[in-house]
Amino acid sequence: MAIPETSGSKVVASLSTTPAAAGHTGGTFARMSKYRAAGSGAADRDAGTAFWLMAPALALYAVFTLLPIAATFWLSFNSSAGFNTSASFVGFGNYAKAAHDPIVWKSLVHTFVWLAYHVVMAGGLGLLLALAVSRLRFTQVFFRTAFFLPHLVSLAVVGVIWANIYDPFFGLLNTALTRIGLGAFTQGWLSDPALVLFSVNVASSWQGFGLYMLLFIAGLQNIDRSLYDAAEVDGANAVQKLIYVTLPGLREVMTFVVSLAMINGLKGFATVFVMTNGGPFYQSELITTYIYRLAFQSQDHGLAAVLCILLSLLAIVITIVFNRWRARLSQ
Repeated sequence: MAIPETSGSKVVASLSTTPAAAGHTGGTFARMSKYRAAGSGAADRDAGTAFWLMAPALALYAVFTLLPIAATFWLSFNSSAGFNTSASFVGFGNYAKAAHDPIVWKSLVHTFVWLAYHVVMAGGLGLLLALAVSRLRFTQVFFRTAFFLPHLVSLAVVGVIWANIYDPFFGLLNTALTRIGLGAFTQGWLSDPALVLFSVNVASSWQGFGLYMLLFIAGLQNIDRSLYDAAEVDGANAVQKLIYVTLPGLREVMTFVVSLAMINGLKGFATVFVMTNGGPFYQSELITTYIYRLAFQSQDHGLAAVLCILLSLLAIVITIVFNRWRARLSQ
């Protein structure tokens, strides 16, 4: 059945059969192919240039990050008594040894308690001071600087300072309690198994709360002031404005501070090592301090490598759970 020709089909047919039109169309496709080929060649050259520019950084990352991770996995399946001794393959023997080591479980529990202490004390103190300092008009800069200064001191120095403060005979804390008539509350703050982890965490939180305070102050400055005006019009008091305006406005900053506090809590090594070295009777032992004890004092590198992997998995799990919690809060 013949299809009737329309005026449009005649024009198309005439253009397609005209030599000039065919040459023009062919030239257009040729130029497009040429430009496409030139573009892909330029993209390949850019990719190659980017790779060679990143090569030094990638090499450093491989040497100082990927290679130690691989070495840690290799050590976890071997028994090694020192850096200059030969290693023997033991399979999952180190993992079984870690599972049956009571100090491993005790240090793991202490690590979780340490995280909770640090988030509550350092983060909570930072929030309270931010709420107080943000209300000041003329002395705000002074107090922000004064409260931030401890963060500039290294954790090792903080440990030495607070070890002297906690001295049971000549320390500032017990001396002050005695002078004000509260001598019954004097304690051996670093020798009491029930108090030592809390006491050491106070020193670590004192070093870190200044940074969290500044972050909360920055968050308070970003809250729209009209929300407070609207709350006052509705008759809200100070507590209601804090609950319904301030805290929701600080939600993003709070999640960031909590994540930062948890990361700093997992790195709790220097303060504990300087002040108690994990004692007394392993009551302040953390995963990080026990890793150091195994690797450099007991020379059990295989078990230390297992605990390094355990600490890494712990950090990954906490990060995943926290990110899901933060995503749920932002919805």
